[in-house]
Amino acid sequence: MDDTPLANASTEVAVRAEGLRKRYRIGRREGYRVLRDSIADALHAPFKRGAGRTNEERYVWALDGVSFDVGEGEIVGIIGPNGAGKSTLLKILSRITEPTDGQAEVYGRVGSLLEIGTGFHFELTGRENVFLNGSILGMRKAEITEKFDEIVEFAGVQRYIDTPLKFYSSGMQVRLGFAVAAFLEPDILVIDEVLTVGDLAFQERCLGKMKDVASGGRTVLFVSHTMSSILALCPRSIMLNGGRIVFDGPSEETVARYVEASRMTGSAWLAERSSRPGTGSVRVSSLRLEEFDGTLCTAPATGQAVRFVLDYAAQPGANLVELVVNIVISEHGGRGLLSFMSQVASDGLRDVPPIGRVSCLVPQLPLVPGYYNVQYSVLLGSELADKVHQAGSLVVSEGDFFGTGRLPPQADYYGPVLTANDWSVEALPHSEAVLG
Repeated sequence: MDDTPLANASTEVAVRAEGLRKRYRIGRREGYRVLRDSIADALHAPFKRGAGRTNEERYVWALDGVSFDVGEGEIVGIIGPNGAGKSTLLKILSRITEPTDGQAEVYGRVGSLLEIGTGFHFELTGRENVFLNGSILGMRKAEITEKFDEIVEFAGVQRYIDTPLKFYSSGMQVRLGFAVAAFLEPDILVIDEVLTVGDLAFQERCLGKMKDVASGGRTVLFVSHTMSSILALCPRSIMLNGGRIVFDGPSEETVARYVEASRMTGSAWLAERSSRPGTGSVRVSSLRLEEFDGTLCTAPATGQAVRFVLDYAAQPGANLVELVVNIVISEHGGRGLLSFMSQVASDGLRDVPPIGRVSCLVPQLPLVPGYYNVQYSVLLGSELADKVHQAGSLVVSEGDFFGTGRLPPQADYYGPVLTANDWSVEALPHSEAVLG
């Protein structure tokens, strides 16, 4: 990308990527081969179909020419769809893997939390892993000892600190991993989406700690699918897609472009998608989100009235007595959160036209701000006709669901689905009061 912004001229560069490319081999690995196998393959090669194909078809470029600078003390978000190359980029910057081409320059110690157990040895205790990670960061034992109590307290694992890590839950491992990465004062803190494993209180502390790290002059690279966290934490964000930078700039504009791209991919490629189970007697060609007045909706707000619209076409002779449509909203990890089902919420869609449009009106979108996946299924009676697991993306922005101007904190502990509720209080006679 030609207009990739560089770090401020008055700021020292903390991270520099120049033409990073990373290639992975795809497909099944070949087993053990002997000399006669290689000779036989060489003799038969000219007669095989596709003999002219190159080995390039066996590889995929996870990164393809990525260049950018990050200055000291910057907090930079990295966003993009699944498979965009975000995790690969962080692994290269963390020296976990090497690029195929290009170079990455990192000036200072790097603290990384890319997946559960990063940098840990599961046979060692929590205490031993803290000292192990500190040593890897180049810290002296006295420095680690000075920070040890803060790390354990932040992670909330005081009771289990001398227990082997293999007996920790995934949440405990993440808490300890983040505490080690943040409190041992790395010059650069690299965090992937793994923080979503933590509970509410922990996530809030993590975001606060990352702000503290950056305010102390250190650098933070933060990958997340939660756009609200990106906007709250990162003044600047980089959007990746297909292993390339498609935008690098202020987070508000980067997120807006990401939302628009997510909306476009939800329907633009849907008609051409072949990986979809079902008989094919009915196929959906477009799935989109509209506002109440029918205009296209790119980033609905929490509590906003929206309409899911599906265009479909049936094969000649299809039995259209009863059409059943299900729309499911799921979180990034795949867990279903919210469903809209025509056969449950209504008397059903009966005697439908062979080419038509199905609309599902949601008077008040009950999702907190965040990034969600949309999937749908279409049945004729009880027979599955069409289904797409990732038919599009839904990015929900902040809104006033309750009319109070307030929303629950955004974290797994409280959950992402809202419902109307009223509260009141009344006095009880002293004789009915439960005391003690």
